[in-house]
Parts: sequence; C-alpha cells; structure tokens
Amino acid sequence: MDASFTYYFLLATEKRTLGRAIRVALLVGIILNLINNPEIFFSLSFHEFHPGRAALVFVVPFAVSIYSSILTNSSLKPGKISEVDAILKCNNCRQTDFSVSIGQQIDACPQCKKDTRWKLSKIFSTTSSGNDVLKSLALFARHNPQPLFRLDHHGMIIGDNPAAETMLAHDNNAGEKLELFIPAVKGIDWEKLINREEATEVLISLNKHYYNFLLKGIPALQTVHVYGNDITGIVLAEEKIRLQAKDIGSSIQYAWRIQKSMLPGEAFMSSMFPSSFVFYRPRNIVSGDFYWVNQIEDLWIIAVADCTGHGVPGAFMSMLGISLLNDIILRERIVEPDNILNELRKRLIFSLSLNQDDSGMTDGMDIALVTVHSIENVLAFAGAYNPLLICREGSLIVHEADRMPVGKFVGETPPFTVKRDRVLKGDRIFLYSDGYQDQFGGEKNKKFSQRRFRELLLQTNQLSFDEVNHTIEKTFDSWKSNNTQVDDVLILGIEFT
Repeated sequence: MDASFTYYFLLATEKRTLGRAIRVALLVGIILNLINNPEIFFSLSFHEFHPGRAALVFVVPFAVSIYSSILTNSSLKPGKISEVDAILKCNNCRQTDFSVSIGQQIDACPQCKKDTRWKLSKIFSTTSSGNDVLKSLALFARHNPQPLFRLDHHGMIIGDNPAAETMLAHDNNAGEKLELFIPAVKGIDWEKLINREEATEVLISLNKHYYNFLLKGIPALQTVHVYGNDITGIVLAEEKIRLQAKDIGSSIQYAWRIQKSMLPGEAFMSSMFPSSFVFYRPRNIVSGDFYWVNQIEDLWIIAVADCTGHGVPGAFMSMLGISLLNDIILRERIVEPDNILNELRKRLIFSLSLNQDDSGMTDGMDIALVTVHSIENVLAFAGAYNPLLICREGSLIVHEADRMPVGKFVGETPPFTVKRDRVLKGDRIFLYSDGYQDQFGGEKNKKFSQRRFRELLLQTNQLSFDEVNHTIEKTFDSWKSNNTQVDDVLILGIEFT
C-alpha cells in the first residue's frame, strides 16, 4: 500500500478524529433536517421523509469533519513533531529538501525561515498520533550520540538521527540505500532479518572511524533498526596495546637469547657428560630457573637453581645468580658446595639490599649444587630446599637439602651443610626445580607431586637418556593437558659411564 495513502488513512481513522466527525455529523444532520423537514419532528409523520436525503445531510458533515481533521493533523509547520518518515519540500522556495523522521521536531526551511511552507515530497513510513512509544523512541534516537538508522525491507534508509548524518557526512539520507555509504552491509538479506526477527553484527571502518553495527529486524514495524556504536577509541587502544605487546614480546625474545647464551651450550654439556639431558620448559619466554655447569681441574661442578618468581623478574634474578657463581667458583676458586652456597647467600643478600629498605626482602633462590671428582669418583652435595636424587641399581637415593633458601631467612641462618657419596659406574644423578612436581593436571586436577616424579625417574631407569627426556616431556604435557603451566620447569640428568 502507498505510504502517502497509509498516512492519510491513519489520520482519518484515528479514534479521536472519528469521534469528533460523528458528533459533528449528528449535530449538523439534526439541525439541517429540522430546518428542511420540521413537520417530521413535530407531527412524527414520516410520509415526507426521504432516507437518502436525510443520510446525505449526515454524510457530508462527517466527510467534511474528517477532511478538516486530516488537514489540521497533517500540518507540517516548523516546530511540530513529525508523525512520518519523509522528505519535505518547501512550497515557498521550492528548492530545499528536508529529511524528517517520526518523533523529530520539524525545522524551518534554512532559506525561508518563518515563511516556510512544507509539503510532503515522499513518505517512507508513518505512525498514528497516538503511538507515543514509537515517538519516544524516535526522540531518543534523535538525541542519541551514536548513529542510528531505520531501514525498509530493501535496505533503504527511512529514518536516521543527526549522529548518523554526521557519520556519513551526508544530510537527508532518507530514500538512499545504506550500502551506498557502507559497502560492508551489501548482500545482507533485509527481508530475512525482518521476517525472522534476526540480528547480526557488522564491523565497519568509515572516515577513519570504526563502528560496530547491530542490525535487528522488527517484524511489527516491517523495518530493520541499525544501532551503531563508535568503537574508534577501543580499536585504536587495542591496536596500541597490540603494538606494545609486539614490542615487549620482541624485547623478551631478545632477553631470552641473552639468557640462553649464559647457560651451558649443548656441545659443552656433551663434552663434559656424553650421557646427559636437560628438560627446560620456562613458564614464560624467559625463566627464573637456570643451570650452571663447569670444570675446575679434575672437579666437575653442576648446579640447578630456582629463583624467586618467573618470567622477567625471575630471569633477572637468574642472571644475577649465574654472575655470582662465575665470580665465586671461576674467579675465586671456591669449590666446596657448602662454602659456595654460603658465599652465594651473602653476596646475593648484599646485592639485593643496596639502596633500598630490605626489611621485607624475600628474594633469593632454591638450589642444588653438586661437585664430582672425576678421578676419585667422589660426590659432594649442598642444597637449599632442592634435593639431589641418585638412581643406583634400580633404587632411588635421596640426599635432602637444607631447609632454607639462598637469600634472607626468617630466624637464624646457619651455614649450609655438605653431604658426600661415592659415584659408581651406571649411577644417574638428577637435579631439578619444583616446577614439574607442582604442575596441576590429571583427572582430578591435582599436583603431579614429588612421589609421582620420583616414581617416573625409577620407571625410566633402564631407558636411554634420549628416551628418558622424551618420556618426561610426554608425561608432563599429558598431565598438564589444557591447564596453564604454573611455574618454570627444569630437570638435569647425568649418567656416569
């Protein structure tokens, strides 16, 4: 049905319009009949009564009243609230087109001002004057700072708000297809959205701004409502964060290369211990776990440490630990495990206490440190929390560490103790951090535990170290599954052949 006809039909059939027309028709009809045929009312004689003529005197006033109401209610004077989505043309200058939406106040013609006389040029949709809900929604749209559109089943704009006009940099958009301004909506089945009351979202970029559009079909109105949201600030912030994350990631990758260069290389490890392996899995890119291996004359020195924290803070602590071990062992030739840890603790506390209040300082490291005399086959061990495990002839020997860290400690800080053992052919020693056994996973999402870890080492005792490394890695990944890795993981194994 033509929109103009629908509009005028709605005006004519409004309840108040019909009521007033009926009252006027009855009053005027009775008066006219009294004037033309007074004898009918006084004599109650209906011989001279003409039904057609009588009806006519009622119909004419009824029609005139309806027509008068339509003219009054369809007035498009500036300042009035529009009841149509339409394009208006000024009857005075006949040049200006003005787009108006339901609920919007009609403005004056920019050229004619107070002499404005609008007439309907094209109507897109209408509402009755009693539809206050739609009017209030339209008023809300007009004052909404975000772009809003109403489209017909062809995707043609039948109404928008000032924010939408600003976004498109174009006025009087009624009658234009939205896809002409926003190609991203091309191909959308508008009728389907309306009939099925569906909704879809579209992300668009327009005039250096980013918008998220929600397109919602409204079957009751046979329109699609488009709710825009300017997300330029969010998109630019996300892009900034992405670039910053990329820069930080690149910096951390470079830090990992530096940290890795300070660890013993694979060739160096193989030259000292042909049968050995290292399972190293940082929680983040860089790690707070590190291992240190070197040789002073006939003495092999091996250490595995777990520094406070992980990621970048842990990596800084690990590099400090490596640097201090280099000074203590390589430069000052301190080689007894307990003396190394005592000196390491003293220097670490001093380094971390410089220029700051260290009353609450808890930074430090847990460490297992072993020396092996290659000629005498004697092993010496000292540890801070982290023990030494020896697999010997199918049994597991545990050398427990001192229950205190290399760092500040609550209460007294006694010196570290040393434990000694013979090294037999076929012995396997394991030094490790607690990351493996603390990993959550499994069917009940519990820690892997110290017991399972030691059982795993015993079960793989007859395998080559390549197979042991593979089994340890596979078991860890299977146990962890989709859980987040909770800590850095480091296991170092050496076999004496």
